[in-house]
Amino acid sequence: MVRFITDSGADAPQELLDAHDITIMPFGVLIGDDTYFDGETISPEELYAKMRDGAAPKTFQVEVTRIAEVFKAHFEQGEPFLYLAFSSDLSGTYQTATMLAEELAEQYPDVPYAVIDTKTASTGQGLFVLDVATFAKTHTFDETKAYAEQKVNSIRHLFTVESLEYLMRGGRVSRASAFIGGLLSILPLLTVEDGKLIPKEKIRGQKKVMNRIVEWMEEARPMIDGHRIIIGHGDSIERAEMLKQLIEAHFHPSEILITFAGAAIGSHTGPGLIVIAYDLPA
Repeated sequence: MVRFITDSGADAPQELLDAHDITIMPFGVLIGDDTYFDGETISPEELYAKMRDGAAPKTFQVEVTRIAEVFKAHFEQGEPFLYLAFSSDLSGTYQTATMLAEELAEQYPDVPYAVIDTKTASTGQGLFVLDVATFAKTHTFDETKAYAEQKVNSIRHLFTVESLEYLMRGGRVSRASAFIGGLLSILPLLTVEDGKLIPKEKIRGQKKVMNRIVEWMEEARPMIDGHRIIIGHGDSIERAEMLKQLIEAHFHPSEILITFAGAAIGSHTGPGLIVIAYDLPA
C-alpha cells in the first residue's frame, strides 16, 4: 500500500483528501506579528476576512521539523510513500523535503519512497494528488511513482482575480498597471507553466474573463469530457458557481468540484481569486 503526503498548497475538498488518507503538511502564514499554519490554525475563510480588513499575509515553506517528523514515521513503519510537492519554483519546500528524505533513506534503505515536484499549485496540485492516489489503489508503488512522474506538466491551471492589488504587492504587476487596470476593470488571466506563475492575458470585465477561461478549456476537451475538474475560490463562491455553470453548458466533465483556495496561493492573489485546474491531452 502506498501512503501519500502533500502540503497545503494542494487545494481540493477536504473530505476527498481524507478519503484517500492523505497527510497534509501546512505552509506557514505570517500576518503582522502572528504566525499561523495554513488549514490548521487559520482557515481560508479567516485568511480572506483578514485580507479584506487590510492584512497583507506572507507565507513560508513547510517547517523542516514537520517534514522530518512525517517522513520518519513512514520510514520507521516501513511504509512506501510519495510526497507530491507544491511547485519548486514557488516554494523551497520540495528542495528541503528531498534533502531530508535522502538523509533518512540512508537509515532505512529498504523503504521505497519518492519526493516529486508536481510543478503544480492550488487546485492543480489538488487534482494531481487525487488522481495519483486513485491510480495507486490498483497499482504497485513503482507503477504509481512512474504514473506521477509522467503526469508532471500535464495539468492546466487558469487563475483570475478580483483585484490587481495583491499581485502588485507580490511584484507580479507594477503599481501603475494595477492602478490603470483598476480604473478600466482590466483583470489578468494567469497560468502555471513549468511550475511558474505566468500572466497570460489581460481582459476587461469579470464576465469576459469567465468566458475566456471556457474558450481556453476547449484545447483540452478530450481530457475534460468525462473527467474531473476542480475550481478553487478566494471567498468568492458566487463566481465559482458562475464558472461551473458556464463549463457545464459547454462540456461534460464527470464532476466539477468547488473548494476554497488556501493560503499558498490566496495570500498572494487576494480575495476574489478564481482558479481552475483540468488535465491536458497527452
